[in-house]
Amino acid sequence: MRDMKTSIAIFIVAFGALASSVVVAHAQRAQGGGREHVAGRFDFYQLVLSWSPTHCADNSRGKGDTQCGRRRARPYAFVVHGLWPQYERGWPQFCRTRGKPFVPNGVINQMMDIMPSRGLIIHQYKKHGSCSGLDAPTYFKATRIAYNNVKIPREFHSPQKQLTMRPAELVNKFRAVNPTLTNDAIQVVCKRGNANRLKEVKFCMTRKGAFRACTKGRGTRHRCRDKAIYIPPARQ
Repeated sequence: MRDMKTSIAIFIVAFGALASSVVVAHAQRAQGGGREHVAGRFDFYQLVLSWSPTHCADNSRGKGDTQCGRRRARPYAFVVHGLWPQYERGWPQFCRTRGKPFVPNGVINQMMDIMPSRGLIIHQYKKHGSCSGLDAPTYFKATRIAYNNVKIPREFHSPQKQLTMRPAELVNKFRAVNPTLTNDAIQVVCKRGNANRLKEVKFCMTRKGAFRACTKGRGTRHRCRDKAIYIPPARQ
């Protein structure tokens, strides 16, 4: 009888482990098309620029907040959310590395002008930079190169009043100052809800930082309703 109970217990544990592995495998297939999350194995990058006024409307941590606090050195408009390795279908994240993902203070300080949050910088390297196959200094150097390769239209540098436009108009403004940018290499994302406020603009890039077409369903479909989107002004 004891042997039977032991066998049943072992079966339950084994079945639970199998079920868990099936769930994990399904999640990996959903994100990476069946590919494992291995550092350095990806197809292209996605540079994500966040519209800081929309983020700060709901995420300020007080006056001392380096991005959203009233004491910050300058009002932020577009800032770098991250540089994300992508598969042609899906994306890797939190990849295993030889050592614990670590971002030196010197690197953090160098990035604060375009990524004005220590927590954001550290999180982005752990979640996305770990999959680039690059150490933190090299990954953030690549991030800055990608950022510098995108020219931001002048009217988005520090607008003093709310802007309204359709997603296609916003794309055209970026294309006007970035001659090699195509419609299928950019995606406009709005904050969820009724406001239809601009949240992010995403650019698909090669590993060398040149614009390239996003995979089907990414760059050609904007995550905003196809009507006027609201772009909050930069706070002074």
